[in-house]
Amino acid sequence: MDIKWLKTFIAVVEEGSFRAAAERLYISQPSITVHMKLLEEHLRVQLFHREHTKVKVSAIGEKYYPMAKKLVAQIEASTKEIHLESLNPAFPLIISVSPALLYTNLLNRIHDFIELHQQYIVEIVMEDQAQLESAIKGQQIDVALGLHKFISKEFHSERIDRSPLRLVYSSKLQLVEKQLDLQLKALFNEHPLYIGYLNEHTPVVEWLNNEYDIKKFNKIKDVIFAIKLIKEGLGIGLLPESLISEEIEADLLRVMDIGPIGTIYPVDIYMSHLRNSIKIIPLTSFIRNSLIDN
Repeated sequence: MDIKWLKTFIAVVEEGSFRAAAERLYISQPSITVHMKLLEEHLRVQLFHREHTKVKVSAIGEKYYPMAKKLVAQIEASTKEIHLESLNPAFPLIISVSPALLYTNLLNRIHDFIELHQQYIVEIVMEDQAQLESAIKGQQIDVALGLHKFISKEFHSERIDRSPLRLVYSSKLQLVEKQLDLQLKALFNEHPLYIGYLNEHTPVVEWLNNEYDIKKFNKIKDVIFAIKLIKEGLGIGLLPESLISEEIEADLLRVMDIGPIGTIYPVDIYMSHLRNSIKIIPLTSFIRNSLIDN
């Protein structure tokens, strides 16, 4: 299959006609027709319904469109990546990792990347969220991995993980009540709820407070401190499952069922960088592929 056929197909779908696609790609309209004929023969499907000078995407064509876009993106990324590999210099690559992600498997993925890509000299740093955008603009950092999405159009921020919020408490705390509703009321009456370290808390906390009348809130800005305090039994908290999976498995933290509300407002992890940065393509591709494999 020729990548030109895929690019032509994408252009026809997005532009709505062979003529407009030809203008966009700077090729002749007969070339568009040939590309589509070859692609349909290769796939053995009909991608368009043709009516005189008009074309309409078929149902199978609509289904194939996102696949084609993904294929083109993968081919172009792998082409740039192999070109970088062929140059074989030692590239410095600085990755900022939010302290909140220390207990996720992201560090394992970065380690695996370093092992496979010896052409990079990788440095892992922890940068304050408020300084990240200026640090990336000034090229002190190449890629940021964290809980916040960059809004400015000069950055590309993509979600690489999504995790439901869990209400957790220390295994040191003994719950006397047997009914779930009474257990929740007892927790909120007797222990402060830590908040302030995740934007996603707000609607979930409001819902819980309406249901159970939370007696005390303690504000804390750092997720790591929150986890430590909750493990010690000094309060309870709402935390994304991906950050506390090891503590839950080791029975250091226990999960209290709050129904579907935690999944309605999940916590996302983002990978952010300057748009059109070429040297980071192997890293971003590796992280994406590792997510697919998992």
